[in-house]
Amino acid sequence: MAGFIPVDMENNGNGNPNQYHPGSFKQMIKSAKQAIVDGFDLLILPEGQLNPTPLAGLQPVFPGAFALAKSSNRPIQMIALHGTHNLWHANEDIGMTVVDKDVTIKAYPPLKKCDSYEDFHEAFSTVVGTFGSTGHDIPDDELAKWIDS
Repeated sequence: MAGFIPVDMENNGNGNPNQYHPGSFKQMIKSAKQAIVDGFDLLILPEGQLNPTPLAGLQPVFPGAFALAKSSNRPIQMIALHGTHNLWHANEDIGMTVVDKDVTIKAYPPLKKCDSYEDFHEAFSTVVGTFGSTGHDIPDDELAKWIDS
């Protein structure tokens, strides 16, 4: 079973920094915490949206995913996406023109213990950022630093 927890955002265009409506964001946090209590796992995009320009690096990584995992005492399992930027474009002139249909999804084992948002940010940037921009993992010895195997 799957569901969706919405958060109301300003229409600020693809690839631009997210602007959330504060009341909607508070409701999303409340709903997310209830979903965890009800036994659901959550998939959260720490960048707040799919990255339309992964070759240029990650968008800002927000602390909400880490904070929810920490407050619920749940493990963090990163999921990386490669190729989604070819399904739509941040450039409004190109819009929804599909230029490639190959999308790769990589689910990693849980992260080793992250004691701080800074640890999470570094792990996410290194592991997911690399896969998102190249479609390849970092070397196994480097990956072992972040991932429980």
